[in-house]
Amino acid sequence: MAVRNPPKSKKTRHDDSVMTTNNSSIVSKRSVERIYYQEPHFYRYFVKKPLRRSPLINRGYWLRMHAIDQIVRQFLEYPSEKHKLVLNLGCGYDPLPFQWLSKDPSLCQGCRFIDVDFPKLMAKKSDVVVNTSQLRDLVGPCERPPDYSGVFLRSEVYLALGCDLGNITRLEELLAREVDTSNSLMLCTAEVSVTYMDTEAADALIHWAAQYNDIRFCLLEQYLPGSARHPFAQKMVQHFNNLQTPLKSIHVYPQLADQERRFLKSGWSAAVAKSLWDIWNDPTMVSIDHRLALNDMEPFDEWEEFVLFASHYLLLVADQGPLMQGSSISRPLRKQSFDILDNLAKNTLMAHSEAIPESNMRRFGAAITFSPHTIGYHGGLGPQSRVSSTDVYVLPGAEPQDPPDVAGIGPRMCHTITACDHGSLLVGGRTSPDHALRDCWMLREARWERVEDLPRPLYRHCATQVTLGTENHGVLVYGGKAKGNDVSDQWLLWRASIGWEQVLANDYKIGSRFGATMTSIGNRNGILLGGMTADGTILEEFWEWTLNYSKSTPIIGLSKGKISRQGLRNPIGRIGACLTMSHTGPLLIGGVSPDILAKRHDIVCLSKGKSEDEPTSEWQWTPVKSRTSGQRPLLVGHSTFTSHQFVTIVGGGAVCFSFGTYWNTEIITLSTSNVQGFSAMKPNRWKGENSSHKQPVNNSINECISAQHFQMHNNTVAIAKTHLKSSKDFEEVLNQRLPIVFTAPNLGRCTREWTLDTLKAKIGRDRVVVVHEASNTQMDFQTKNFAYSKKNLHVFFDEVAQGSRQYLRSLAFEKPAEQPANFWADYPDLASDFVLPPELEMVSQNTHSSVLRISGPVNMWLHYDVMANVLCQIRGTKRLILYPPSDVSLLSIPPGTSSSSINCFDPNSTEKLALASAHPYEALLEPGDILFIPPLWLHAASPMDKVSISVNVFFRDLETGYAPGRDVYGNRDVQAYEKGRKDIEKITKSFHKLPGDMVKFYLERLADELKEKALHYGS
Repeated sequence: MAVRNPPKSKKTRHDDSVMTTNNSSIVSKRSVERIYYQEPHFYRYFVKKPLRRSPLINRGYWLRMHAIDQIVRQFLEYPSEKHKLVLNLGCGYDPLPFQWLSKDPSLCQGCRFIDVDFPKLMAKKSDVVVNTSQLRDLVGPCERPPDYSGVFLRSEVYLALGCDLGNITRLEELLAREVDTSNSLMLCTAEVSVTYMDTEAADALIHWAAQYNDIRFCLLEQYLPGSARHPFAQKMVQHFNNLQTPLKSIHVYPQLADQERRFLKSGWSAAVAKSLWDIWNDPTMVSIDHRLALNDMEPFDEWEEFVLFASHYLLLVADQGPLMQGSSISRPLRKQSFDILDNLAKNTLMAHSEAIPESNMRRFGAAITFSPHTIGYHGGLGPQSRVSSTDVYVLPGAEPQDPPDVAGIGPRMCHTITACDHGSLLVGGRTSPDHALRDCWMLREARWERVEDLPRPLYRHCATQVTLGTENHGVLVYGGKAKGNDVSDQWLLWRASIGWEQVLANDYKIGSRFGATMTSIGNRNGILLGGMTADGTILEEFWEWTLNYSKSTPIIGLSKGKISRQGLRNPIGRIGACLTMSHTGPLLIGGVSPDILAKRHDIVCLSKGKSEDEPTSEWQWTPVKSRTSGQRPLLVGHSTFTSHQFVTIVGGGAVCFSFGTYWNTEIITLSTSNVQGFSAMKPNRWKGENSSHKQPVNNSINECISAQHFQMHNNTVAIAKTHLKSSKDFEEVLNQRLPIVFTAPNLGRCTREWTLDTLKAKIGRDRVVVVHEASNTQMDFQTKNFAYSKKNLHVFFDEVAQGSRQYLRSLAFEKPAEQPANFWADYPDLASDFVLPPELEMVSQNTHSSVLRISGPVNMWLHYDVMANVLCQIRGTKRLILYPPSDVSLLSIPPGTSSSSINCFDPNSTEKLALASAHPYEALLEPGDILFIPPLWLHAASPMDKVSISVNVFFRDLETGYAPGRDVYGNRDVQAYEKGRKDIEKITKSFHKLPGDMVKFYLERLADELKEKALHYGS
């Protein structure tokens, strides 16, 4: 009888999860190394299969790596007669010692690098070092003591220690035995490591390090610059919770000042904390030339998302002893909060906002007005790719209208559409960050017509309407990017009778920028705010402009506007904001600033008045209070327009680094009336229309199946929901062979009673089950990144309740390898709780298998089933993405298999390309819903709640054709396909005596014949 390994303790499971974060981190750092660093490379020896991460993740990890590197450099350059020690606490596979020993051996004279991490990890790292000559030669002659010593590798310049950082006594013993700390200058680095420890243990480690006389501590980890309810913060915290590695320090020490007090309270003489965005803007840490050089290494335009990332990570340097005299980072200016403004009730505007959950997921598009009752959102970036279509929204009661044909206007983002008397002018935009567009289009009478191209390609420019006379209207454009460091400082004017002409600036030339925002506040006057320079500096500038003519030449006059500073913060230093006129004055909406905006300051109203001590006019600003029906929107990549007394915000969201994407899936309408008149106002309530389809009307099953909901990106169809009225209705569903969701069926008392506790009591707590135990949130059947584990039911339930990434797909109780699962027979104590509705009589009569599925926070891989099936959701909410069988060639499914490694919920850059041409459908199943999945439809599932419970029933809908013999899971391909694959092997072998080029020629001809027959049957 096989000996069963004892179950892992909670701490062991947590430690394993922490070590797993190292694997993901080094893959990202290897991606950075390949793009941003010259040879020699050292992450390559710890990453077997390199992956190219997205530009955002590359830039973010580069900043993390660079920040630590600068602190190490300053430490090594610090003049001292003492020996130096660099302790990398929670080092993982970080090759920092080898990088420094290679690039600057003279600076490393008299220094010893000490890596510290869990023994299991350090054993593997030491193996790599010993077996890799490029690393072994750098550390010199070394010895490997027995494992039980805690020292895994020892040389004069390098020491590998295996020790849990929570065991300070053990760590102190190892250091005392190996190095002379009393006569050494020490640097401790901890990059996103101690935050995974219990806070008390992490505090004890920090306090322990302060006992040494000459020591510096460098801490890099996450923090909460604003509210924990900020969308980015929510995504970040939830991501690490899902990985079973919660950020523990972040809730006790959320702010920079809290972290500084943490170190001072632990006995450190000095402590300075700055955000990584502060580090980015500190020329002593990252020079302007260095920032500009990065733009040449990789096309990059995720600036708002980079700011959000860098603003949620901190770098803290604490000193004890002489080192504090040469502090490596200056103390940042502590900026006063905006709270003083909340006392200005007499000037505060109240904005009501109502979220309408009928908005598509897209960002960096442009809003367009078709009529007072109809608006559109054109282009932008959807969940998978840039789009060229237009979503249309109408007020209830208004007559829907089809949007104009966008043929000829290619997919784009970061463009502008500006309303003027001639129509609406679309200007520029981009495809990729290094491919700006110059084409321009005018919408006249529901038809797009191409007009004069821009003098140069531009995106991220700002535009506004201007009036130069009774019948002389135009669109004024400023700034923008062409690519990389090519940022414009030009003013351009478009008029219908002339086309584009350059506008000359007198007095001032305000400098190049992109991502700024401007609006007209009169026929020829306006203001311009914020933006960013080519080197990635957010501009805190406010400019007033006036457009005039001199000898038929347009000239713009500029003056620096004065903005009141209520506190020390500048409210207008933003990139990616929208500036729109309302009847109360200009509204500055969203964007990102050097300091994370509080929700109550996402929107501010500008007004002009007199300052008490200045004779000149000064602009005042007041916060606009808002309420939303749903979650706080992330006002990045959004667009705005004004109608009567309302301002509407559409689109937007952001990629929250590697933590997932946050979408604004709702339209927000703001009433900008003052407090006294607010109660009489009602907000606009917009209704969504797809650019090429009407909203579904659930009059019949056929209409439901063919209709589309429009909560998603244009290419993603939200699967229709309907009530199932009869078995005949279900037969129509089968004939259509399209997915559909049935709502409110009678599934029995399971939807009311089933919880983990009730299931445990009914099934039996000690029943042994086989579960998938995953290493991350995305299971992959191709790479088998999960293990099959046998465990008692109560152990599985307890672990899932704690958020463990586990998944149960029930098997037959008897002979599970030979016969399919039968829910009613395998779980007799649950049999009466779950019933299929009588309308699904065909399913009951032709059932192949019935499966109980219980899942924690882990995604089911993308796959297809040969048999049709119904998925009945019992507990929790589940999201499914489906693709029609015609997409199979796009989704990386090897021949003879039925699963793909593509993560369609959060695809990487390579996977996004594969998915760009696919045709996704999406369903959000709530308890009591039934999803019909037709045969061969590829699908993947992601639980939205902590625990998901469902029953899946597979059934035969073909009279013949299934593969003969055993089919436990119902996913064997049909008999003809299995036979065809064998025939292909025979055909290929029959050519073996011919030259290779001839074999290729004839096999390709045969493949063409097969394609023609496939097209014939498909039609």
